[in-house]
Amino acid sequence: MKRGLLIVLLLLLLGGNSSAEVQVFFVPESGFLRVQAEVAIHPAIASPSFMLFPGVQITELWADELWEYNVERSQHGTMVSMSLRQVRPQVLSLAYEGFLDLEGSTLLLDRNTLWFPEFSFPVEEAAISVNLPENWEIVDWPSQLPMYPSLLVRDHSADEAGDVQPIVPVMDEFTSRLQMQLARLTNAMNQRNATEIEALLSPALKDTGLARYLASIPPSQGSVTSELKDPFTVIFKTGRGNRYQASVLWQESGGRLELQSFQMTPQGAQMPEELFVSVQRFAEDLRLFVQTKQRDQILQAIEPGIAQGQEEIAEFLLSLNGAEMWTVTLTEETVDPFTVTLLVPQSETTTFLLYLGLTPGTTQWLIQSLQIIPVG
Repeated sequence: MKRGLLIVLLLLLLGGNSSAEVQVFFVPESGFLRVQAEVAIHPAIASPSFMLFPGVQITELWADELWEYNVERSQHGTMVSMSLRQVRPQVLSLAYEGFLDLEGSTLLLDRNTLWFPEFSFPVEEAAISVNLPENWEIVDWPSQLPMYPSLLVRDHSADEAGDVQPIVPVMDEFTSRLQMQLARLTNAMNQRNATEIEALLSPALKDTGLARYLASIPPSQGSVTSELKDPFTVIFKTGRGNRYQASVLWQESGGRLELQSFQMTPQGAQMPEELFVSVQRFAEDLRLFVQTKQRDQILQAIEPGIAQGQEEIAEFLLSLNGAEMWTVTLTEETVDPFTVTLLVPQSETTTFLLYLGLTPGTTQWLIQSLQIIPVG
């Protein structure tokens, strides 16, 4: 082994005042990674947390005021949540090891790999010492402040053979950040920690009492797990086998992803194929009516007694972009009237998330309710 590059990097993952010293031992051929770190933390709450890659083994974890910690594993990553006796500045000693799922002669260790902890508390300065095999070298540190640290290493012996094959991350950065926020939310739900849940919510959602609601899941339901189906849909499962589907909207706010919208309903049996096809056909007909400005046809698709007003809903639908395909994302059966979710690409920068409450009409579905959420 040879001593790799000593990198001093200012890390401002979430802003604030902490410092870190990190020693990294990495064998790219096998993917084996071992990290030893001491991090000065300034926690704002008694339950700080961090995220690492799936399958990681925590070999050391200690802080001056550490009472206990919990490890929550999923296919997306490993969430480590700590409980502190006292919220004050202190030193966190951390060591972990495991195998990263990477192959090739050029490897990118970045946020998608979760090789480095994604902290819920700020980290300021990190002196990172990297040990690599003789035939490997550090060729770049792509991340710029205040981003998550990214490390590019290359097998220079493969250069001579003309076999440089960069690894393309499987998951884009935004999806990776969604997974991390979802893992934090799920872990906080399992700990019944309303304060931690509230830290992930927008001011508007905080006012609804959502944090208290999600932190009040009866212990008899068991632990909660989650699955991100797409950027707008999450499936929650409890230990007793109950399933819930949540329509969510995360948006960037002050350098972090904030939960702006959350609607959760029990997940029923799979919607019969013929019913789903019928809903898709209705959505496509509605889009064509909008594209061709057929106001009378649109009015016939709206229940006359709709609370927002039939004419007003028609005016809104006519303002939508009918030239782009609309997507039905809900595939689970609910009670009558059941709600389907439409994704409507309005422009290059805006998509509308439409929640349509549908009820059977004489010849077609009728829109009984409509909720609109713009996605920037």
